[in-house]
Amino acid sequence: MNNTTLPSYQIASLHVSNLHYDVTEAMLYDKFSQVGPVLSIHVCRDMNTGRSLCYAYVNFKQSADAKRALDTMNLVPIKGRPIRITWSKREPHVRKPGFVHAEGRDPRAPAPRGRVPRGRGRGGTRGNLRRPAYRAPCVSRGRGRQGNGHDNFNNRNEEVQPHNRVDQIRPMGYKRLEDLEQNESPQDIIITLGNHRSGLELLLKGDGEKLDDGMVQMLLKVFGKMLEADGPAQSLSHILRLITKYDFGTRITKFLYGLLIEQSDTGREKASVHLKNALKVAKALLAVMPSESEKTVSMMMCILKTVNNGLGGILAVQAMYDDVNEILAGVGEELKKKRQKRKQRKARLDAMDEISQLEPPDDFRQIPVFPQLQDIQVDSQPFIRPNLISGAYRGIDHYLDVQYRLLREDFIRPLRDGINEIREFGDSDAKHRFDNVKVYHDVRVLFPKADDKGVLHRIQFSTENFGNIRWQNTKRLLFGNLLCFSSDNFEREVLFAVVADRKPEDLEMGNLTVSFVYDNAGEENLVSDDESDGDAEAAEAIPRGRRPAAARSLIDMRKVYTMVETDAYFEAYRHVLAGLRDTVSLPLERYIVSCETDMHAPAYLRPRTRGRVEYDFSSITGQSNTLNKLFNKIHVINVFSSETKVDVLGHQWPSSDELGLNQSQAEGLKLALTHELAILQGPPGTGKTHVGLEIMKILLKNRAIWSQPRADVPNAPSSCPILVVCYTNHALDQFLEGIAKFSSKESVIVRVGGRCKNEVTKQFSLYEIRQERRKNQYGAHGTRATRQAIRDLKDEMRSRQDDISVNVNELEASLHIIQKLANLNIPIQFRRQFHDASACTHAPGNIDLDHELLSWLGLKAKTREVVYHEEIGNLQPYTLMLLRSFQHTDEEIGRAFYEKGEDNLHILHAHILAHKEEWMKYNNETRVEELVEEEEDMKEEADMVQQQRMLDSDEFRRIAPAKNTEDEMKQLMEKMGAMTFDDIHHKDVLQENGDGWQQTSKDKKKSKRMLRKQLSKTSIMTDEEEHSVYNIYELPIEERWRLYRTWVNRWREQFLVASDSQIIEYNRLAAQLAQLRRLEDAEILQGADVVAVTTTGAAKYRDLIYKLKSKIVVVEEAAEVLEAHIVTAMPKSTEHLILIGDHQQLKPSPTVYALAKQFNMDTSLFERLMKVHIPHVTLNIQHRMRPEIADLIRPRIYKDLQDHESVLYRDEITGVAKPVFFISHDVHEDNLRDGRTKQNLHEVDFLIALCDYLLKQGYEPEQITILVMYTGQLFAFRNAMPQKLRRGVRVTAVDNFQGEENDIILLSLVRSNDKASIGFLATENRICVALSRARLALYCIGNMDLLSTKSSMWHQILGHLENADSVGESLTLQCKNHPDRLTPVKTALDFKNVPEGGCGQQCQMRLECGHVCRRLCHPDDHSKNKCTKPCEKLLECGHRCSRPCYAACTACVKMVTKLLRCGHEQKVRCSESPVDVSCQAKVEEHLPCGHSIKVECAKSGKVDQTNCTEKCNSLLECDHACRGNCAKCCLGRLHMPCAQRCSRTLICGHECTSKCASCPPCEGECQTQCVHSKCDNKCGQPCTPCKEKCIWKCKHKKCKMLCSEPCNREPCNEPCEQILKCGHLCIGLCGEPCPNLCRICDEEKVTEIFFGDEDEPGARFVQLMDCKHIFTYENLDQWMNQKEDGNAIKMKECPRCKTTVWKSTRYGNIINKLLDSVNKVKEKQWGDAMLANESRGQLRDEFRKDQIMKKYHALELKGILEKLEARPSPGKLVAIEKAFRRLQSLYNLEQARDKLKAGDETIPRKYLSAFDNDIKMMTKWVMLERSQTSEQEDENFQNEISRLKHVLEYIKLFARWTQQSDPDLEVTGHIQILRQKLLETFRPYNAAIKATVAKSFKRIYEKAPGLMSTLGISEAEKKMICNAMGFAAKGHWFECPKGHVYAIGDCGGATTTAKCPECGSRIGGERHQLDPYNRVSEVMDGARRSAYDEDMDRNHIPQEMLRDLHQEGFF
Repeated sequence: MNNTTLPSYQIASLHVSNLHYDVTEAMLYDKFSQVGPVLSIHVCRDMNTGRSLCYAYVNFKQSADAKRALDTMNLVPIKGRPIRITWSKREPHVRKPGFVHAEGRDPRAPAPRGRVPRGRGRGGTRGNLRRPAYRAPCVSRGRGRQGNGHDNFNNRNEEVQPHNRVDQIRPMGYKRLEDLEQNESPQDIIITLGNHRSGLELLLKGDGEKLDDGMVQMLLKVFGKMLEADGPAQSLSHILRLITKYDFGTRITKFLYGLLIEQSDTGREKASVHLKNALKVAKALLAVMPSESEKTVSMMMCILKTVNNGLGGILAVQAMYDDVNEILAGVGEELKKKRQKRKQRKARLDAMDEISQLEPPDDFRQIPVFPQLQDIQVDSQPFIRPNLISGAYRGIDHYLDVQYRLLREDFIRPLRDGINEIREFGDSDAKHRFDNVKVYHDVRVLFPKADDKGVLHRIQFSTENFGNIRWQNTKRLLFGNLLCFSSDNFEREVLFAVVADRKPEDLEMGNLTVSFVYDNAGEENLVSDDESDGDAEAAEAIPRGRRPAAARSLIDMRKVYTMVETDAYFEAYRHVLAGLRDTVSLPLERYIVSCETDMHAPAYLRPRTRGRVEYDFSSITGQSNTLNKLFNKIHVINVFSSETKVDVLGHQWPSSDELGLNQSQAEGLKLALTHELAILQGPPGTGKTHVGLEIMKILLKNRAIWSQPRADVPNAPSSCPILVVCYTNHALDQFLEGIAKFSSKESVIVRVGGRCKNEVTKQFSLYEIRQERRKNQYGAHGTRATRQAIRDLKDEMRSRQDDISVNVNELEASLHIIQKLANLNIPIQFRRQFHDASACTHAPGNIDLDHELLSWLGLKAKTREVVYHEEIGNLQPYTLMLLRSFQHTDEEIGRAFYEKGEDNLHILHAHILAHKEEWMKYNNETRVEELVEEEEDMKEEADMVQQQRMLDSDEFRRIAPAKNTEDEMKQLMEKMGAMTFDDIHHKDVLQENGDGWQQTSKDKKKSKRMLRKQLSKTSIMTDEEEHSVYNIYELPIEERWRLYRTWVNRWREQFLVASDSQIIEYNRLAAQLAQLRRLEDAEILQGADVVAVTTTGAAKYRDLIYKLKSKIVVVEEAAEVLEAHIVTAMPKSTEHLILIGDHQQLKPSPTVYALAKQFNMDTSLFERLMKVHIPHVTLNIQHRMRPEIADLIRPRIYKDLQDHESVLYRDEITGVAKPVFFISHDVHEDNLRDGRTKQNLHEVDFLIALCDYLLKQGYEPEQITILVMYTGQLFAFRNAMPQKLRRGVRVTAVDNFQGEENDIILLSLVRSNDKASIGFLATENRICVALSRARLALYCIGNMDLLSTKSSMWHQILGHLENADSVGESLTLQCKNHPDRLTPVKTALDFKNVPEGGCGQQCQMRLECGHVCRRLCHPDDHSKNKCTKPCEKLLECGHRCSRPCYAACTACVKMVTKLLRCGHEQKVRCSESPVDVSCQAKVEEHLPCGHSIKVECAKSGKVDQTNCTEKCNSLLECDHACRGNCAKCCLGRLHMPCAQRCSRTLICGHECTSKCASCPPCEGECQTQCVHSKCDNKCGQPCTPCKEKCIWKCKHKKCKMLCSEPCNREPCNEPCEQILKCGHLCIGLCGEPCPNLCRICDEEKVTEIFFGDEDEPGARFVQLMDCKHIFTYENLDQWMNQKEDGNAIKMKECPRCKTTVWKSTRYGNIINKLLDSVNKVKEKQWGDAMLANESRGQLRDEFRKDQIMKKYHALELKGILEKLEARPSPGKLVAIEKAFRRLQSLYNLEQARDKLKAGDETIPRKYLSAFDNDIKMMTKWVMLERSQTSEQEDENFQNEISRLKHVLEYIKLFARWTQQSDPDLEVTGHIQILRQKLLETFRPYNAAIKATVAKSFKRIYEKAPGLMSTLGISEAEKKMICNAMGFAAKGHWFECPKGHVYAIGDCGGATTTAKCPECGSRIGGERHQLDPYNRVSEVMDGARRSAYDEDMDRNHIPQEMLRDLHQEGFF
């Protein structure tokens, strides 16, 4: 808020803020001078960058003018930004009008030489506010830096002599200091003093007034006030640095010492002020520069204490003193530690220097590449020396020795440290976290498998301790990682392998394919340059080292190993180490080893060999020549030379303009072409790749020069391609894509790297070229011979595959299934136990051992599919309401009711409370599982690493075609397995005892988790453990799985047939195959012009690259590559090496951090050569970043980096106030377990919200990239990002974005913690990459307070950001439409304040239609917006259009009242005619059934009885009222099943929860139990008798029977002689469990009267074990032996509590007898399982046979089939079968109806329609869900079938009757009776009605025999005709299409055609085939098929289908 009131003091200075960066003094002068005379204008700028700080001071001559400006110009936009104006707190100084305040010159005068109006200064520190002069309007913009392409003020017409700027600055005086102290704010004082022209430095230096006590006192006052502000930090640091530089602290000390003489109170008061100011200075010095100021502050503190004590101890001073002293102590301690570290570092460096001078103890060429046992067991460190980065090596051997030992130590040290840690903690400590390696336990080698590169092995490791690992994303077990195996804790046995094939789904199961590697002597020897072939080359050609020594045994597959993994990519190490070991001489050794700086030209250019060499430069000057032609047309002087030939080693080179490059790029180009070792450094955005492509363009254009054979070298090769080496596949493709744009069609480019996804460069891949050559049979004769040899070798290897591993597909399938029991060779006693258990639960002949195995392993389903919330419909409304009031969900209420089966409020409430937590936990687990399963498949970090490592040749390929496709493998698993994962996913039902118990989706997931978990384990039983198992059912579930895995392991062993010699032989063949393939590849590479390889490809193809004899090697990203990789990639023929990179971005990444920091291993060859001053060029003009972004990395990282003029005009970022901003927060990070990575969800949410906001500003998703510093943050973003953002916005790690750029970068730094740890965020190289990727805008989020305190680099960045006001807790959003509306956002939720991307106010923009936009402010235009306001145009009818404005106007839709045809009035649309409107008024409709219903007027007369909703309320046989309605109950003829709850007590004692009158077997949990076990069946299923021995025994008697059999002993009534714990005698009986009560101790309880004799002395008791109640045995015996009333079958209960008695051995005979009776009842209810299976099979067969029925009832049959497949219980199967039979009955009726319709067109349709309605209603009734059927339903249904048959007969009769001319009156009366009884009577078709109907039919046929058939004759007459014809069999009578009867004699087969004499239709047929439109007549003899076709299959095809087939052309 602006304060328009004038200050109390005279002022005319305004503070103007929120300025645009490009606003100058001239612009402000033009604006403010309109208000009144302006005295001066000061735009404050940063001294280092020259950039505006976005605020200025405007000084007016008159205060009134200033107030007027404040009132009228506040929020006036200048360059799109509304300026903010407030009163300045400092009083302006009077200056000469018209001149700038600070410099005293005219505002419009030209700037002096060296002054940069908008550029950067030449030095100084942050916070210097320069006030440059206004530029003339005609001067173009420039940064004022030297360099090509920039305007410079030195180029002006007027010459301004340079000034000595130091002489122009005068020392600051006392009055100026006093003025600052009195009138300026602390922040303004910092800004003023921080200006290098303020004169403070000269004052402190002593060039001005003498620094007497008065001056020191004033300086202390100014510094004291200044330090009340926190910044700007850069200016403050500059001031404090001056204080330290000129030792002002000593002067302060002297001044303070003089205060001791002040003894007066006034003096003491002044002294306290000075002391406080001095303490402020001391505190600030310690905070900003503790190291430099520690001594000075210590001396000041001593004097301060003395002075304060001398002044009597001022308390306020003492408190400040203690505070500063504490800080000083901390600083001293820190400095002490730093000095200690420096001392240690110096000692270490001295030691390193000494080590560097030491001679190695042995020859490095004798050290094997592979780690040896002694390498990983030694405690002392091996001999290694540091990489020399500041001098030369003593010789080639010294150099190679250092590189070899360092590189070998880099991959061995993690292995050594990790294994030593394992040996220390022990192999069994699975939970210990190892720092250097990843450890896997219980590792087993399962089986070998062969591919085209040798023998691989399938291993399995335990995943028990990896529960949180996301195997899809983890960087564990990447391709090529080194693995170490040992079975003896790494004491004597160690085996090495590398990861050969990695699939995440296999890793999840603990499965992995590896290749074991062996170190053979001489394995890595390379062929020398003089040799063409040899054994050494063959040995090197073998990939992955699959060549075990002949004498060495292969691994023992019976052992259990511990496996250790390192992240080292072993393949790269292995080949590079071999290259170093075999190197004798090195090209360019004088530079690489000797570090000579005297640079020579490449050998192929030197005059002594070539003479004058000229290059054709037309390839890069061609564009310039095109411009020349254009300039000539417009008469502009041609600045480009037409000469394209250049003496490359001469001095006359084209200018940078002619080359189309800037000056530094041109210098780099010249250096690269003329120096045999060229180093080209390219900071971000400077175009190093572009320069590299220009170099390639010139070299390829002049290939004739460097590819010509050397005259001085005999036998020089005629072709030598350029070798291009890149670190990553991305950089390789990017570089090749650039080459492809200018290379000629004749140029041959070959790419050797990972799988290529770039369509442009894919054609260049070695793999594609190889395949194309093979396809076209292209190549020399030698190549064709090679390919034939390859085919022969493959055939040989294919024939030997089975020697390695037979049945490999079965072995592979066994990893993913539960094996069938029949496949496993298990001991006979265990198989017998499975058989006995299955026999107990299955009927004889139906034993399923596989199902029993699944049950034994805990994989059997237990619960049905239940929708719990639907169960609440069974509760009373009042109970449901109360339970809901307790905040229980419907799901919980329904589940409680389902589990308890009671409608009791208290019971249900208690059950929910008891199980709520358990249910929630289960639901959460399931939800997490669902999230994991639904996780989108995306490209992960691990995949990127793998793609970098894997070459095309590394793909896993079988030598033979796969024997099984994927589908066949699934079929194999189904064949072998009792259960697979597909069974859990896709099968809804698991067989269990013949019934269909379904698994819920939750149970499926649970089973899936359990199956995956158990299959991924590797622990098995030993032989001793297996032999000790007696009963497998007594084992815990984990032990059962161990035993199962033991059986599977034994099964696998039978297929492991490979011997050592067979594997060695197969590997030998694989080595030959690899060698032949290398010969094929060699021909391709040698014919290339450019061979491009990744560093991985260079290592693996080292032998081929050495044979290329390349002279030129170009290394892109050279600063990221380890030195050893480059020197081994250089062929010995190398004459020219070009290194392109930037060591100040990403550096090499050794595996061991200590080697990087202590031994300089992370220093690349690129960086090392620059440090030893090898000539190089650094590009210095960047074309990427807008200046504000570039300022972050200069001058801190790149001191000379300049901006190209193109970046000065970058578009302003839309929607955000600043293009660069750092959002600082203190929200802590989260630690993730695997990979030790981090995530910060606060940053994730914020940047996602910011990204979404930027998209709303109109930016495309492709313009935004989110960079993260940690992989964990990457996954967090991908999980949280909405789908719309994922599709275009790229999220990636910083390291993976090297070399790339984008318009907008959102950077997440992640780290924020209490440990003050920032990890590798302190690495300047990564900071450089992260901050230099953006073109338009960069927004970072992180904990800046933490970063700036732990990193000097971040501290400097913070200072710059503070100066630019670009750091804070909130990012300021700026509305595009309302620039004055600013919205700070601190969290993701704050973005909701700008939901549309604008601001919170309404848009209010007038649309094209004239309406105002109703949206909230939005940045996008209105072209795509649709106005949703009402149209309001006036229509012809006079009403206004009510459609949305964007839609075209249509007919009027306003509702008006109109009179319809029926006489009702109704509201209709204005445009509608009353004639076309359907009346919706309700009218009463009387139905034929006698009921009335309310229907819409328009439907009146169109409804029938099928729509009747009148309640039935008929009394059912169960005495309940029917709850159906008239239509559902088939008009009262059938009834709905009773819906009342049964509630009867079942035989098991449970209450029936099913519907009335249909008690199915109980579905609850069976309560039957004994002392041994509890029945596991469902309650309604017959119980399995216990087969254990009876335990009833005492010293007198013993039962020898089984538990379930009658005991063969009597009860023993002798007293028990046992002594209780209390010391008294037991009160029980001998052999019975002792009661837990004592007659003496528990006298009151024992003598409690129940039966009456409990208090008698000597009474003996029996305790019931089920409820623990005790009774006297005589009375309890009597109670147990008495019979139930009416001989009811009921289990015995406790007399006191009614608990069922199960476990009392004394009454075992009684219990068993009752159980036997109960079981008989259950068996009767349950049914015979075997008969049920037969019935089920028969029904299935009928389904298959009766295909025609599916045409009528397809949906119904499908529903019945699904119920059948669910394997229902025998009882329920009866109901299903009845439904099917009923459908058959309806189907027969429908067939009869169709025949009736087809035979006679006179059939009355209204009666057929009534018939069809009845069929539909009955079909719905049949398909109602039933568990059983009642007798009433059966009877009613049969009656209805009879009625419908009579209806069809009546319809035929009625049709014939209507054709009679003179019908009989009695017949007519009976016809009416039939219609009434059959079609108009709406009650069950009972016997009385049937009798009436039968009587009427009889009288009709008696009175009118002609109505009996279509022939008009009686039955007697028909018989007479048939007898007269004399046919031997039925089937000679036929009907024409019209139904007229005719006969065919002889065999009955039609042999000719004729015409029907009655109607002329075609009759008969040909070749014994009846015409398809004719049919066999049933009228005469009842035949259904022709006599001729009686024994032929085709006769069984119905006539209707035959007719259809004939129409379709089958006959």
